[in-house]
Amino acid sequence: MDTHLIEHIIKIAEEKSITKAAEKLYLTQSALNQQLLKLERELGIPLFRRAKTEMIPTRAGEIYLKGAREILRTKSRTYAEISDLTGSYKGTLSIGMTPVRGPDMFVHVYPRFHKKYPLMAVVPYELNIYRMQPLIARGDIDFGFMTLFPDQETQDAYETLFEEEILLAVPAFLEVAGILKPKESVYPRLPLSELADYPFILLRKETTMRPSIDAAFRESGIAPHVLFETQNPSTILEMVRAGISCGIVAESTARHFTKGIRYFSFETPLRWSMTASYQKGTALSRAARDFIDMAAAYWKKPHSYRKNDERKERKNDER
Repeated sequence: MDTHLIEHIIKIAEEKSITKAAEKLYLTQSALNQQLLKLERELGIPLFRRAKTEMIPTRAGEIYLKGAREILRTKSRTYAEISDLTGSYKGTLSIGMTPVRGPDMFVHVYPRFHKKYPLMAVVPYELNIYRMQPLIARGDIDFGFMTLFPDQETQDAYETLFEEEILLAVPAFLEVAGILKPKESVYPRLPLSELADYPFILLRKETTMRPSIDAAFRESGIAPHVLFETQNPSTILEMVRAGISCGIVAESTARHFTKGIRYFSFETPLRWSMTASYQKGTALSRAARDFIDMAAAYWKKPHSYRKNDERKERKNDER
């Protein structure tokens, strides 16, 4: 099933530029432009309006792109079903992941996946979750990993891989009052009001955690003194450990920073989910399912996962 042409037209729409699309497709600008012009002549109508700085789909272009994406989804489903039937897994998996959590998982999971499915190509995309969701909805990527709260889910399919708590991180030397006994958590609880006089470093507003953090501050009647915002939760914990600020991070991140920091639950424990999301109605191949399972196993127990890899490396070295 040759779908190169429609893939090229979709890439023009995504990049909003023939020049940029051609670079991504490893084609010359002239060759890609000729493909588009030939298609427009066949259809008898322009698919894009050529503005000064970008290519904008016309109404006909929108109709074409909608059908083109449906064709690619059909192709993906068809190939996945045939691969499961024959056991000869070929093709490409496009996987979305966040820039912070994703790469670490990928470098540990991909070698195992590649060993099991050597003929499968995997294309990782490091994306903000809000950028990832529309790509999943259109079927432009096969599935994506994202941490979010239930009210942030779209109409796509979501599978919960595991749940984790959102924690307050406080420098170990800091004396805080008002500590409460654990509730639905192993961590003691701490009202945010007890930290009203201390500075914070927070995740950026475009992260899925930030809206709930802001809501918690509002409910506590606190306007936090924010030193700066970052996309990387590890940066927050390094600053907390240095005694510069307090912070708020996910439990899985906190596991890597145990010295010099005390962790607390919110007064009402706050939890979110690591999920695998894909277009609603999509039938995942066995290979896609295995990648999701491997990623979930890594995130649940990264230390044991890494130790197993290290043992295998030592055995290979001994040989």
